[in-house]
Amino acid sequence: MKNTVSVDITLDVSCIWSYLAFTRYRRAAARFRDEGGHVDLTIRSWQVEPGAVGGESKLAQSLARFGESGVARVNALAAAEGIPLDFAKALTAGTRHAHQLIAMAADQGLGEAMTARLFQAHFVDGAHIGSLGVLRALAAEQGVRWDETVPVPWAREVTAVPVFRFGRQPALHGGTLSEEALYGQLTVVANARPRWRPACRGASG
Repeated sequence: MKNTVSVDITLDVSCIWSYLAFTRYRRAAARFRDEGGHVDLTIRSWQVEPGAVGGESKLAQSLARFGESGVARVNALAAAEGIPLDFAKALTAGTRHAHQLIAMAADQGLGEAMTARLFQAHFVDGAHIGSLGVLRALAAEQGVRWDETVPVPWAREVTAVPVFRFGRQPALHGGTLSEEALYGQLTVVANARPRWRPACRGASG
């Protein structure tokens, strides 16, 4: 039986690089679990566009940012992951409320599944994930009880996403991390021997 590995992922559900990396992570984690490993996952929130109203064409935004060649590259990467990416249907969105939903779901043991569903809703289904009505419907679909009192674990010292941390290993950055690299981090941390820490213990008095 492998050890439990603490995994900390900072992402935004409107970020395509977060989506690609999170998809690879889920596959790596599934392999790790199939081999008897356990993962203690924390999803930290970060916004690419704080305060964005959204509801506009994601394709237009992506063409402006990446150009036609960049969008074509992203589409090819998504296809390789089996993601039916649809920029033409996708809508821009502010994600503050979506991160609140992830926090609610995580509090109920459903954070990983809810995050994956939000990515799909945004990039594949064309749903406006900045809309509270849409988010409440997605929460009900995933069996998440709506509770806005749950605090959101916002990442503070981050300038871009995604960011992965496995145990006490140095952080890994970027959306091009491979499934093998992510799986390798899980196994390295799981199989690491605990450090020997000499100490004197006794009773006082």
